[in-house]
Amino acid sequence: MLDYLVIAFFAFFGGIARYLLGAYLPSMGDFPIGTLAANLIGCFIFSWLVKQVLDDLDVSGRLVLGLGVGFCGALTTFSSFALDVMKLFSAGEFFLALIYLIVSIVGGFLMVIIGEKIYHKKAVTPDD
Repeated sequence: MLDYLVIAFFAFFGGIARYLLGAYLPSMGDFPIGTLAANLIGCFIFSWLVKQVLDDLDVSGRLVLGLGVGFCGALTTFSSFALDVMKLFSAGEFFLALIYLIVSIVGGFLMVIIGEKIYHKKAVTPDD
């Protein structure tokens, strides 16, 4: 039962962060910049903080669960991504839809790689 409460607590903050990104990022016409930003930031946070830093620090599994499933899960959203693609297609914005698909998928993978690279670069820096 405690796991559910931890996930819900962190999901509250992830959902708020997602809302704020969508509300305060400048509009680019029909292009869903808020969803794109939330998904890319979430990929980076999940890769760098949750899967790298916290695993190595051997912190509580509940903190990892809360930040990973709760915060990152609420911050990122596949359903909004899919809906945004369909809205672009329905509006006849085929080129924007294709750009959005490519940037979302490739960008997500790049954010994961960048998160891992940043962590591993720090981890292998020689001591002074």
